[in-house]
Amino acid sequence: MTRTPGAAGRGLREGLPLTIYLVRHAKAEERAAGGDAERRLTLDGGDRFRALAAGLSGRMSVARILASPFRRARETAEILAAATGAPVEEETALASGATPAAELLALARQAGTGTALVGHNPELGEAIGLAAGAALEVKPGTVAAIELTGTRARLLWVEAPAKRL
Repeated sequence: MTRTPGAAGRGLREGLPLTIYLVRHAKAEERAAGGDAERRLTLDGGDRFRALAAGLSGRMSVARILASPFRRARETAEILAAATGAPVEEETALASGATPAAELLALARQAGTGTALVGHNPELGEAIGLAAGAALEVKPGTVAAIELTGTRARLLWVEAPAKRL
């Protein structure tokens, strides 16, 4: 994937804050015939994330979505895309276990304001914890808005899907 810093990249150099979103994939099936990378969202997981994404659509300004190549993350990204109108791109650095938390925040900085990264725990949970200044429980389908200024990250808000619809 080729990344081109736009206005967001210029804002970062000028010290202006960027808002990015970290999204843990929604609830997925326990196993899949093709292995971990092929696990799909459960019907309930997809429905609960769809409801959350619809509820957050007025609160989020998503310009693009970068998703792990794992099926459950791609499916979550497609639901977010339907709610926000943002395009989805696959990003191998978001695969489960591929990139440490601090590097995920650096990827988000490079991708620019309005970017949503859809991936996996523990990396996403740890990145949200870095922004929050404390460890947080990050359940499947959780969305966190993070402000990035220079090398600093600050948690703006975090929302998880409702337990039951």
